[in-house]
Amino acid sequence: MIANISRQLTTGALAIAGSVAAFSFAGAAQAVTLSTLTITGDATISPWGTLNPVLTPTSVTGVTGGTGQFTGVTAANVTLPGPFTLNGTGSGGAFIFSPPPAPAPGFTTITTGPGLVTANVTPTSAIGTNVSIGAGLFQTVYTVSGPATFTEPSVLNVLGGFTIAFQLVGLPGAVTGTYTLELTKTDVPVPVAVPEPSAILGILAVAGAGAFARRKS
Repeated sequence: MIANISRQLTTGALAIAGSVAAFSFAGAAQAVTLSTLTITGDATISPWGTLNPVLTPTSVTGVTGGTGQFTGVTAANVTLPGPFTLNGTGSGGAFIFSPPPAPAPGFTTITTGPGLVTANVTPTSAIGTNVSIGAGLFQTVYTVSGPATFTEPSVLNVLGGFTIAFQLVGLPGAVTGTYTLELTKTDVPVPVAVPEPSAILGILAVAGAGAFARRKS
């Protein structure tokens, strides 16, 4: 069971790396991981085979692996992560839910020394596995991952990634399980939106009209 969960989290970790790389651009420096955090807790999880399964964290029971800005963070410093609704019906031993769940701004908030850090996540992958572990019991793991942006209290907002694995072990129909959320924050600033050329022309046109009106007056 632990091996299966580890594989799911490894897949999520690779997705985090890919998400950070996807945010970079030609000529940008290699992203450096500044902070990591792992959050665990209880969850209500739709059984395998449910149409559009819902994954809902219900508590925060532990925090480990805090580095960088997240060093010293405890369970009391973390707000409950938001829920996800997947698209599709899990079948067989493995299933890819597509399209991925909707973006989740304000997914969770972490209290740090400088202030509140908010993780805003955009899922790009949602996969599930379901295996028999004997005695009529099954292990179901849903893993959602993708890029994240971190809203900072006093410095530039930065990019990162997330992966969350929801684990359900029990008889068919069981709904009470656990989750493990991994957050990675880099040193790459969130890109500043550049106006489209048409928008720039519109701004210039308005400015020009105003200047012409002032000259006439």
